[in-house]
Order: sequence, then structure tokens, then C-alpha cells
Amino acid sequence: MKPTTLAAVVAVALLLGGVVAFGLAGGSGGGAPLAATWTSDTGTGIAANHHAVAVAGGRVYAPISGTGGTGECALVALDAGNGTPIWDYEIPAANCTIHSVADPTVSDVDGDGAAEVLAATTEREVTTFDAGSGAVTSRYRLSDYGYTKPVVADLSAAPGSETVAVDVTGTVFVFGADGTVLWRAALDEYVWAQPVVDDFDADGDPELLVAGREGDATLFAGDGSVEWNRTVAAGDSITWGTHGQADGDGPLEAVLATVDGDVVAVNGASGRVEWRRNIGAFGAVHAFDDGDDDGDPEVYATSRDGTLRALDAASGDTEWETEIVTERVQMMPPPNLGDLDGDGDPELLAAGNDGSVTLVDPSNGAVLSTDGRDVPIFTHATLADVDGDGAHEALVMYADGRVVRLDAPLSDGATGG
Repeated sequence: MKPTTLAAVVAVALLLGGVVAFGLAGGSGGGAPLAATWTSDTGTGIAANHHAVAVAGGRVYAPISGTGGTGECALVALDAGNGTPIWDYEIPAANCTIHSVADPTVSDVDGDGAAEVLAATTEREVTTFDAGSGAVTSRYRLSDYGYTKPVVADLSAAPGSETVAVDVTGTVFVFGADGTVLWRAALDEYVWAQPVVDDFDADGDPELLVAGREGDATLFAGDGSVEWNRTVAAGDSITWGTHGQADGDGPLEAVLATVDGDVVAVNGASGRVEWRRNIGAFGAVHAFDDGDDDGDPEVYATSRDGTLRALDAASGDTEWETEIVTERVQMMPPPNLGDLDGDGDPELLAAGNDGSVTLVDPSNGAVLSTDGRDVPIFTHATLADVDGDGAHEALVMYADGRVVRLDAPLSDGATGG
């Protein structure tokens, strides 16, 4: 199997010495503009950081990759109010690469009432840190580096919560509360899309869904047995995914997006494809919700052509589409959905590969405002209310390793913290 990675797919022009033009969409769509509150001092010597930050407890946990063989790679805890570093865990120089720290997650793993931070790294392990001090509290060994975010959930019948990690080559590990491996499974295909735990088949018990580079999706029961395995996009790499209740029939739907641009909705009980449509190369999905409050959920999808689309989650039909990036880009991260102005209604926050960040009305696709830097973005923003004002702020990881906090002005109807 060729040891490629998602970053190699989306950044192939850079790796081959090609030139790609990046330019901000610029301007404002007439709404109040987004404004940068702070920019972190975490820049590195590469322009390919592509893992999203985690936010919890007034802190931002930033996975920083850097130049190979240097001390630039680290997990850095930042003050969410001003971006000041609080602690960092440096990846050894021998392990410092483009994928050094995957998306972190924050959870009370051991049930003691205090949060921990978990991240898979190129040290071939999931490392758990005390969220306050950054002290390492545990290390769970993997068979290769982890590309995706660890999931903490009560998946199995064992006491306490489990930590689920899938390394880049598709080996699934489920660790018990004491760190023992409860079960593992080898999928024999690279995994770039985020694995997820939920009750997909509506039987009252959670399952684990994993989708891979060869277009396969597998649903595992809590004990590691396979409930179903389906090829949903033959030979086409699944790179992004989301899930939710699309049609009210009980089982959830998983919506998977591929490099060739297919967006595929899969029934959680059987793996049956419910709908499929192609939106253009490098399809990406993340947000799944009723953004326009019409009673029917939408999936919000982007593609390499710079277009953002609202798709009916039950049918895949297009409700609206808006071009948010006009420059030639390599890929487009998927958007987030959250209440950024505190009025109780959500907005779409779309990060662009051209460095733009665009606020969009989810009811019709109208652009409300745009901000950004002349630096690429390869992953979705993280939304969280970090200052207690009743509105989400956006934390954006740029390719140079710097994190930017963006705030939208509060509306007249904002309720505050």
C-alpha cells in the first residue's frame, strides 16, 4: 500500500514544487465584519498545518506541526482570551513531521471530575495530558501515527469510558479506563475521515463508524464485532464525514465525502446508500443540522471549486449554493454551524483554502462578512463560546501553525452569558 496521506493529496502541488495562487475573497457582504481578536505566536517553518484545535475551559489546545527534525512540533495550550501560551508538549525532533499532532480532544477520561487533553502523535501513541498543567498522565501505544481525533465514549460494556483511536493505517484500538486494550481491528486501508461513536442503528447501544481511503465504511458494535461493512465509494478516498438524523426513520445517517467529489448518505442500521451526488473534486462535509429552521436538516458541503452548498439531508437535493472563494485553490475545508452573533440563530462559518473566513446566512447562502489572512487554511474552524457572552467565537488553524480567534459583533438580540 502506498504510504500517502491526506495532506499529500491536498498539498500535492506544493510537495511537487508547483505554484498555487492564494487570494482573499475580501470585502464584506453588508453584515458586521468578523474581527481578529488575537493571533498566536506559534508559527512554524512549514505551510501545511491541517489539524483543528480543541477548545474547553477557557483554553485553546493547538496541534502544531513543523519542519522535519526540528523542535517546532508541539501540542500547545493557549489562553482563549488573548492567545498567550500556557503550556506545551514538544514532540521529539526525530518525530517532528507534518502530522506530528492530530486533532486533540478534551474529556474527563478517568471520571475524576477534571478534564484531560488527548492527542494522537507521530510518537505512535495517544498521549493524555492534565488539562491544567500539561503533565503527561498516560500513553497508549498505537501501531502507527494517528491522523484523527481520539474519541472518548462509553462504547463497551466495560466499566467507565473508553478511548477509541484509529491510526492512519486503519488499525482500530479501543482502550479501557485503565489503559488496557479491550479490542482492536485492522481495516487494511488508510483512515483520514474522523471516526465517530453514536447509536447509528437506534438499538439503544452505541457503535463505532470508521470510513477509509478505499471507499469502505465499517460499523463496529461495542464489543468489536462488525455490524456491517459496505463499499460506499469504490476506490475513492473518504476524507470527511458527518452524521445525524436525516429522515426521522430511527437509524441515523452517516454522510461521507470523497476526493472525487461524491457526497454519500448511508443508513446507519444497514450501511445501505440512501442517496449519492457529486459536487466536484475534494468534497467536504462537517456541519449537519437544521440551519434554516424549516424543520428539515441540512448538510453543508464544500468542494474545490470554492462553492458552499446546503444539501437536504434526506435527499441530497441542493437548497442553495454560494461561491465563497474565487481563486484557484487545492481544496476547501467544510464549514461549521454556530451562533456567532448571540441572537439565538445559527450562522455558517466557512474557512477557505485561500485564507479567507466567511460568515454565511444558512437560510439562503448570503455572505454576511469575510475576514482572513493571506495564508492557506486546510481544516475547519472550531467554534466555542470562550468568553461567556452567549455567542460562539471561531478559532482558526492556519497552515503556518498560527491560530486566529475571530469574533463577530453581538446582535441587538444577544442574550449574553
